[in-house]
Amino acid sequence: MSFSRLVLRLRTCRSGVSAVEFALALPFFLALMGSGVEMAWLMMTNHKVLRLTTMTADLVARDGASTSRLSESQIYDILSAMDVSAKPLDIRGRGRVIISAVLGEDTNSDGAPDVNRIKWQRFDGGLTTAPRLIGCVTSSTVTAALDRQLRLAEPLFHAQVSYTYQPIFAQKLVAWFNIPATVTRTAAYRGRGAIFHPILSVNGYP
Repeated sequence: MSFSRLVLRLRTCRSGVSAVEFALALPFFLALMGSGVEMAWLMMTNHKVLRLTTMTADLVARDGASTSRLSESQIYDILSAMDVSAKPLDIRGRGRVIISAVLGEDTNSDGAPDVNRIKWQRFDGGLTTAPRLIGCVTSSTVTAALDRQLRLAEPLFHAQVSYTYQPIFAQKLVAWFNIPATVTRTAAYRGRGAIFHPILSVNGYP
C-alpha cells in the first residue's frame, strides 16, 4: 500500500472518533465531578461546625445563669461531646471550641450599663492558632464585638467553633474556589435564668 493511499484511508476512517472525544472530555468531566464532591463536603463541614456552635452555646446557656449553677464538670462534658457531635470531622485535632460568659456591667455607677465584660472563658481543641473573636489576654470587654450593649446584669453565653478545612482532593482545588483555610462560626444565647452565677468548682476539674 502506497503512502498516499494510507493517508487517504486514515483521513476517511471514523472508527476512533468517539474514543478521542471521550479522552478529550474526560479531564473536564473529572474536574466537574471533583468540584461537586468538594463543594458538598464543604457544605457538610460548614453545617457540622454551625451545629456544634449552636449546640454548645445552648447547653451552656441552660444552666449558666440559673440557680442550679453550671459546674466545671458540666463544662468538661460539653467540650468532650464535640468528639461525637462533630463526626466525621476531627474537631479536637483540627478545631477549637471557645465558650464565653458575658455580662452587661455599669462601670461608672450611673445606673446604666456601659460595657459588656467577659466573666469567664473555657476552650478546647488542638487549633490553638484559631482567631479568638471575643476576648483576649489584654482586654475583657467585648461591647463592639457583640454589636450591642447588654442590659445591666444581662447574661449572654457565646460559643465560637473554628475548624481547619481538610479538602477531599488537592489543596489547589480549594484555593481555586477561594475557600478559607479555617471555617469559623459563632452563636450566642441569653441565660435561661436572670441571675449570673460563677462556675461551680468541682474537685478534679481545674
